[in-house]
Amino acid sequence: MEQGFYKYQDEQMLYAPNFVYNKNYTLLIQDKDTYDYPVEGWYLFNTREEAYTFFNVPIPAEEEQPQPPQGL
Repeated sequence: MEQGFYKYQDEQMLYAPNFVYNKNYTLLIQDKDTYDYPVEGWYLFNTREEAYTFFNVPIPAEEEQPQPPQGL
């Protein structure tokens, strides 16, 4: 995982590489510079390491890293 939207919630790191859709807002990677972060807890980071450091969470082993939801 690299650049994308990250949110730490309920002891889980959420990651969305290209977009976040919600009934109240939409975040699109191509519009990343137009948002005032955080947007309901979502932040943009250039690397996974930046996100984990920001949220003060240890970086998990490779097999435990969050993956984008399937089918989106």
